[in-house]
Amino acid sequence: MTKTTYSSKSPIFAAAGGGSIFDKFQYSSAVKAGGLVFIAGQIGLNPDGSMPDTSEQQFVNAFERLKLVVEDAGSQMSDLVELVSYHVGLNSHLADFMRVKEKYVPAPFPTWTILDIAGLARPGLIIEIKAVAVARN
Repeated sequence: MTKTTYSSKSPIFAAAGGGSIFDKFQYSSAVKAGGLVFIAGQIGLNPDGSMPDTSEQQFVNAFERLKLVVEDAGSQMSDLVELVSYHVGLNSHLADFMRVKEKYVPAPFPTWTILDIAGLARPGLIIEIKAVAVARN
């Protein structure tokens, strides 16, 4: 089985001090293997790296990042087969998350695992989304 790695070149993935977050933290934004694309968790920071003012904007940003990585790997959001979302304070924002999710994740729907967690890598973040998609050739 061959494995192809992707690390988005978009400036939204720039690391403080230069380079990308993928270089800094030594991971790939996506890996294509076995007919699938495995997409690393995407957080809801603004494109300039600042923290959004609202939870809804974090959700939009996370889905926009996810979409960008999925497309960089040659797939589309309609190719998603699994979605995993990690939430800080899930019960306070699930309805808002669902409204944003329905704009990005079309039917037929992927599987979805929802986890309420204590925290994410940066204080103030409340969402991280990872996914698996069918690889297009």
